[in-house]
Amino acid sequence: MSDVHLEVSPDVPAQLRDWHTMAALAGSPVTFQDRPISPQDLAPDSHGMLEFWAENQSGYFWAVDLNDDTLQVFFREDGKGDWTGTGETLGHFLLHCTVREAIIGSSSKFTIFVDSSEINEAMDSFEPLKFEALASEEPQVKLWCSEDAVVRMAPPPTGYAEPGEQLWMLTFAAPSDSCIERYASRFGLEGLAAAEPTRMEIPYEPPPF
Repeated sequence: MSDVHLEVSPDVPAQLRDWHTMAALAGSPVTFQDRPISPQDLAPDSHGMLEFWAENQSGYFWAVDLNDDTLQVFFREDGKGDWTGTGETLGHFLLHCTVREAIIGSSSKFTIFVDSSEINEAMDSFEPLKFEALASEEPQVKLWCSEDAVVRMAPPPTGYAEPGEQLWMLTFAAPSDSCIERYASRFGLEGLAAAEPTRMEIPYEPPPF
């Protein structure tokens, strides 16, 4: 960490300084959708609330209460002044969002829609992570992990399920093509990496209705 020098206010908690330091040392982006507030812009308000994370459309913001020794994280919607507790501490929130962003930005991933009756088979070998959905997400969103992959499980976008049909949208991400190929084969997607040279997420097909 000595190779990175950050201009950060002394009010910034050590966990947040360390996260920015490690992010700078990563050598490649670690966030792809939502964004951390730049270290030089981190400053608490008059009530001790330090805003440190923002949703990509600036619709939601997250802050930590510096007056609380447990460093609880709160959120607010744009245009609304009240802060609401997330139930997460700063360290837990940073880990949560880092995992979420890793799924979103992975170069080895795929997305598939699975009927709820088949979800146990689809998630075999995975365990749910103890993260609640962000305020900016549908409350049903869950993150899962296996020994070599992570999954974001969410309700499908509007129009992807027929009336009465219960689907889940699963985005699998892994550190390598060989790992992601193994999970893709569960759904008959063998040869995914070869078919998708950029290894980006498979585009959604247009809704059938």
